[in-house]
Amino acid sequence: MPLSEHLRELRNRLIVYMVCLLPVSVYAFIQARPLVALLLLPTHGQISHLIVMSPGEALYTFIEVGLAAGFIATSPVLLYEIAAFISPALQPSERRRLYRFVPVVFLLFLVGISFGYFIFLPLVLQFLLEFATAPFEPLISLAKYIGFVVDTTLPFGLIFEMPVAVYLLAITGVLHPSFLRKQRRVAILVIFIVSGAVTPPSALPMLLMVVPMLVLYEVSILVADFAVRRPRPMV
Repeated sequence: MPLSEHLRELRNRLIVYMVCLLPVSVYAFIQARPLVALLLLPTHGQISHLIVMSPGEALYTFIEVGLAAGFIATSPVLLYEIAAFISPALQPSERRRLYRFVPVVFLLFLVGISFGYFIFLPLVLQFLLEFATAPFEPLISLAKYIGFVVDTTLPFGLIFEMPVAVYLLAITGVLHPSFLRKQRRVAILVIFIVSGAVTPPSALPMLLMVVPMLVLYEVSILVADFAVRRPRPMV
């Protein structure tokens, strides 16, 4: 297939995704106030209200909330379109395997975001807001708070994709489980350093980030073993 055909196919896939993304994002924008109220729940009442620092801050933040919610809601469509764009270059057995990954990737993404929102975020907020007690009064802007929530929760969605990434690298021969086992100590050290750098200086938030990353690393080794030992199906 010539390059022009690939580009046309890519454009059509993007149009399909945008047709799904835009109406969902518009609806999420309309529901931005309830969504912001939902994002305030992890504060457990420690933040009663948010302030805006400029005339357009609320509007711009609502647009960001709408786009973020639309992206999460329509991410299965995006994953499917990416798989459909790649699939013509694969063998039939590889195509079936690729399409099976779409729900798995989406599920792991949701699990990661849920972990960040329901478990990690409340503890981090509780720790940080302990320093904003009397005689101080926390005056947090809408944009700053939403940005903080996004920066705290979305990385977990990506971290939880580690087993999928390792499986793909292992099945293509780029990564071997023996390498992951040999580098376990280095990986543990890196995990602790990264967790200590991005979490507040408290043991509990750091452990809440370290433990799932260690578990995911061990699961990734098992996944790599499965990918290497699994016989390739006949085409």
